[in-house]
Amino acid sequence: MKLLLDTSVLSAYFDERQPERMALTKEFWKNIKNYDVFISEITIQEINLITDKKIKSDFLKLIQFFKILKISLEVKSLTQNYIAAGIIPQNYINDAIQIATASANKIDVLVSWNFRHMVNRKVETKINAINVLRGYPQIDIAAPGELL
Repeated sequence: MKLLLDTSVLSAYFDERQPERMALTKEFWKNIKNYDVFISEITIQEINLITDKKIKSDFLKLIQFFKILKISLEVKSLTQNYIAAGIIPQNYINDAIQIATASANKIDVLVSWNFRHMVNRKVETKINAINVLRGYPQIDIAAPGELL
C-alpha cells in the first residue's frame, strides 16, 4: 500500500505538547516499513522553513528513506480544481497540493493529522468526486491511528 505523509504527521512525531497524538504517531511509525512511503515536495519546502537546526535535522532524519513526489503541472492543475470547487480555501493551498500530489500519483492513503482540510469525510467525498471526474482513482485520507 502506498502512503503519502503530510507534514503534520512528521510534526506529531516530535510534538510533546500533544502526547496522545505523539504516541499514536510513534505507534504508526513502528509499522511504516510495511508500506511504500512517500512525501511531497511541499513537505520538503515546509521543513526548509524550520529555523531551529536540531528540529530541522530531526525531521530530515525521519524522512531520509522516503521517496519525494514532485509538484508537477498535473498536480498544480488538480490543486486548482480543488480550490475552484471550494473544497480547500486558497489560503490553505499547501493542503490542496498535498491532496493533489497523492491523487495524481495514485497514492492509496494520504496520512495527516489535519482534520480541518484533509482528514474529514466531507472533504474526502468532494475530493474523490473531483478525482473521478478528472480520471483519477479515489483516495483515502486518514489519521495515523486509523492505520494501526
